Amino acid sequence: MRGLVFNAPKDVRVTDVPDPGVVNPTDAVVRVTKAGICGSDMHIYNHGDAFGFDAGCRLGHEFVGVVEAVGPEVRSVKPGDRIVAPFWLSCGECHFCKKGLTTSCVQGGCFGFQAFWGFGGHVEGGQSQFVRVPLADGTLVKVPDELADVDDKVLLPLVDVFTTAYHAAKGSGVKPGQTALVIGDGAVGLLACQAAALLGAGNIVLSGHHDDRLAVGARLGATHTVNSKANADRLGELLGDLTNSFGPDVVIDAISSADSMVHAANTVQPGGTVSWVGMEVFLGAPQLPWDTCFLRNLTIRGGVAPVRSYLPELWPLVISGKLDPSPVLTHDLPLERAAEGYEIMATRAEGSVKVCVSPN
Repeated sequence: MRGLVFNAPKDVRVTDVPDPGVVNPTDAVVRVTKAGICGSDMHIYNHGDAFGFDAGCRLGHEFVGVVEAVGPEVRSVKPGDRIVAPFWLSCGECHFCKKGLTTSCVQGGCFGFQAFWGFGGHVEGGQSQFVRVPLADGTLVKVPDELADVDDKVLLPLVDVFTTAYHAAKGSGVKPGQTALVIGDGAVGLLACQAAALLGAGNIVLSGHHDDRLAVGARLGATHTVNSKANADRLGELLGDLTNSFGPDVVIDAISSADSMVHAANTVQPGGTVSWVGMEVFLGAPQLPWDTCFLRNLTIRGGVAPVRSYLPELWPLVISGKLDPSPVLTHDLPLERAAEGYEIMATRAEGSVKVCVSPN
């Protein structure tokens, strides 16, 4: 089959890779119909060797598709079922899975991440025609029958970027009528505006550096947008006007760099929450002003989204039409052009937010 592999920094390509099959009785094989290129994949693209990725490692942790085969112990899905695949594999039975924290599953791991693949054989990545899915019963989720005709582009963000944004919004504790500041105009930041709107936030201020992306954020729920690169003073002025100079009730940091985290902690109002979900922390842990956080009674929350646990509450929103995260998918390429998709995202090409590929 064909699949995208990492060779070296800035060098990914689609090539022939081994066909997957059922290895363990709890495995399934999925035919991938749509896969996403994530901001996390861009860290691999730029620094994969530093993260321990070997040449030839398959990439991709965001995909939806159709079940092709299952092992004899798989009960929740069968061949022909249309499924979504949360990016983190989980058993569904351990202490943490039962608590809903599937990303802490004691047997878990991640598609397309060599360091988190402990299931033997080649690292399976979703940017391929087919994927072997270990722990299928605890990982895969059948698409509700009511969504039989919905486009894959509506479903794909649910396996990571929307649920990561939703996790951030929920973690922020934003309440109806409150003011939320969202930092970052990547896919997660844009969808955090949508998530905050679903949770009833009154003012949703999106701060980013790209006018075209800010416009997408406005479509998804941002009530105000600020290009903080072109107009650095405008953000503080706007937040002051909206909150009587107290600052936003919550800050959702979708970048989570050293600078953005300090900015978030200094901007949120006393008693507020900074909720962070960005991957920049892996490139250098931020040095937060802990004395400020302490004196201002701030809550700092972050972590990896337990996607599978959120899906039951999200399905009704999709079915009703209240939730459609597909606007962040600005490009849809055939799998053979996946390397071009990485370049589009790496250069933040005008009009781009997130690229998906269609392997079959």
